Amino acid sequence: MWQVVIIDDDQKVLRGMKKVIPWERLNCQWAGEAKNGQDGKDLIRRVKPDIVITDIYMPILNGLEMIQELKEDCLHSKVIILSGYNDFEYARQAMRLNVADYLSKPASLDTITEVLERMINQLQHERTEQKQMEELENKVVVYESLVEKEWVKSVVTGTANVLSVPKSIQHYIAKWKYKNHAVLAITYDEPLQNTSFYHSDWNLFRFACNNIINDLMEETFSDFQYFEVHLFQGILTIHSEQDSELFMDSLHNIAQKIENSIQSFLQVKVNVSIGSILSNWEQLQDSMKAALERTVIPTSVSPLSEKAIVTNALWTNGMEVSQKLSEAIRHADETAARHVILSFFEKLKDQPYHQAAAVRLGIEMWTIMTYSLHDIGMNLSEILPENKDLIYELSVLTNWTELQQFIEKKTKQICIHQSWDENKKHRQLVEQIVEYVNEHLSENITLQDIANELYISRNYLGQIFKNIVGESFKNYITRIRMERAKKMLQEGNYLIYEVSEKVGFGNPAYFTTTFKKFTGLTPTDLIQRRPVNQ
Repeated sequence: MWQVVIIDDDQKVLRGMKKVIPWERLNCQWAGEAKNGQDGKDLIRRVKPDIVITDIYMPILNGLEMIQELKEDCLHSKVIILSGYNDFEYARQAMRLNVADYLSKPASLDTITEVLERMINQLQHERTEQKQMEELENKVVVYESLVEKEWVKSVVTGTANVLSVPKSIQHYIAKWKYKNHAVLAITYDEPLQNTSFYHSDWNLFRFACNNIINDLMEETFSDFQYFEVHLFQGILTIHSEQDSELFMDSLHNIAQKIENSIQSFLQVKVNVSIGSILSNWEQLQDSMKAALERTVIPTSVSPLSEKAIVTNALWTNGMEVSQKLSEAIRHADETAARHVILSFFEKLKDQPYHQAAAVRLGIEMWTIMTYSLHDIGMNLSEILPENKDLIYELSVLTNWTELQQFIEKKTKQICIHQSWDENKKHRQLVEQIVEYVNEHLSENITLQDIANELYISRNYLGQIFKNIVGESFKNYITRIRMERAKKMLQEGNYLIYEVSEKVGFGNPAYFTTTFKKFTGLTPTDLIQRRPVNQ
């Protein structure tokens, strides 16, 4: 409940207001009273109320002096002055102190109640905005972490333009100039489809594994990034001021700890291979390649291998290939997937065929497909239920061409499967929603209204929208409104309140707040920055 204190030297006023104000209806609570400004100041500092109702003329310290001193203490309460003095100078002082309202005695109960309701609405709005701002700040922290991680991932996979570093990344990599760098490849020693985690709670496994790795890394290194590459592999990039020899000792130590801890806590065997140490972060891809070259093919992959076999250049460039294949699978783009597979196997045609290595390659590509579909809510086992013994199917193949044809066949089955029909229907539904939003932007559009029109649940519709668009309906419609408003303001054909109405905001003040939150500028600021000839 909202806390209210009243400061007045008239006992009748105190007693009367305490009795007649509809506290429960307003969701307010009487939090205390005082009869002079000094006691009032002490009370407010102690209680920290949401609303203060005060007289001006009181003994020891008057109401305005009390407010002045509390303002110096960063008073956040809404202050309502209720005074028998109508002196203009008092009113002007109250304005300077940002007093929320100034009422003259005697004020009617309706007037007091109306002012309290307005103050409470403002408080509620401010609290909502504060919560949204805190959420935004938290998202920024998470977003910045993701930006750093994605940039490092692009450097490692060789897709980043290291000569043109985005401004948002520069402060991250400035600290790497005088450090050594290395990549660790963390590979699961068996297909995760065979583990209990895959069938019970895959997300729990990812969370647990991420926590174990981060906790261990923080004991030794302060600057590192961990990200998943595939369902079966993760990558650690590490940056250290240690000299190369000491750094390598630390890398061997942390690699052993990761292997032991994941085996101990999650009962999943992993292999951690160490890439080369480099003084230039731009060459992280070389360290990654070295780590992959040292990655051991686990004996559990194929009964044909009598011992672990070290991979050669077979999968050295596999991360870039896997990203392209994953993207093609996510969009059911059979042509793009076939092109990726064809390009990859073209490089293998002159390589000697090794059955165990081919089995592993097939499993890796299969796992990429599984993971890609899992990310968009589809299950590979439902699309291709006949694949009960993948290792056997791969082990009977005798050359690279047969493996290529096997992968191409499975990819085609995935891309043309009827499961995509449902996905296509969802996309068409979202396209209709987007079209409706664009045509009715000036109206009060809610997801519930749209759901009612379509006779489906609001939550289900919201989930479909977010899966397809990548953001919630609420965020989407706010973004579209702000982009439309920005364009209209820059064109200069409408006043601010007209723009507010045309993008669905009945309250210009709330429109201004939302616009600034989205663009960093108020509508007035944007207009002032508009070129003079516009």
